[in-house]
Amino acid sequence: MIDLTPYVAKGFPGRIDEFLPNVAVGGVDKTQTLSQVRLCAETAPVLYGPDFSPTRIRYIRGSRPLLQKITETLSGTTNRERAEDAARWVMKNVDHPYLVGKTQTDRGFIEEQLIESGIGWCNEQARVFIALCQVMEMPARVVFVYHTNTICGHTTAEVYLDGKWSFFDPTFAVDVPLPDGSLASAAEASGLYRELAHKAYREPLEDAFSRYVPFAEERPGWNKNDRVKPEAGGDLLESIGICNYIIDGVEVVG
Repeated sequence: MIDLTPYVAKGFPGRIDEFLPNVAVGGVDKTQTLSQVRLCAETAPVLYGPDFSPTRIRYIRGSRPLLQKITETLSGTTNRERAEDAARWVMKNVDHPYLVGKTQTDRGFIEEQLIESGIGWCNEQARVFIALCQVMEMPARVVFVYHTNTICGHTTAEVYLDGKWSFFDPTFAVDVPLPDGSLASAAEASGLYRELAHKAYREPLEDAFSRYVPFAEERPGWNKNDRVKPEAGGDLLESIGICNYIIDGVEVVG
């Protein structure tokens, strides 16, 4: 494995490197932000290789009862369907502040507290989604994405399904189906299949933006001047950083 140090929260375009150390989050969210590894030609073989992120996990039943209870309500019969159900559940039950109003960015909540609050920033929504997937014993990790304008940033996830990492955005309940029937990874949605990402994002973004409250206009990156265009949502994945996250109550196997 190559030395990843030069790529840990470094090398992003524009002023992203400057913003990352000062991001207004705390606790595990800050740790994840500062430990993301930039996806590029040099790191891709590692980030999408067999050793960077666990691909086999075991949930210790009873250790996260609220999360476990939620997963038992999901109706999907395959891992992909259950992951999609989990993304929709997060979107519907953990509202983004742009839909409800001002919310602190550094609450330091664990996933159960986020669920009980009913509100979560994108990084918090991603953690809840990842936690639900891991309780269902599907490996999942954090994926930070940055728009082509280098102003608009967002937090999403990947889930290990059918032998590959698959991109999910639980804020908008988006994934990107490919012609072969699989789901695109973040890297694929960023590059070769950007047009399919545009298609997948269009309606969810239009719907969300139509419901944003005035608070969103105060936020750099997501006000009307900065945010991603509904017809080109895939441009949100111009730059990518990836971070591992294993929740308490889950063990890595092998």
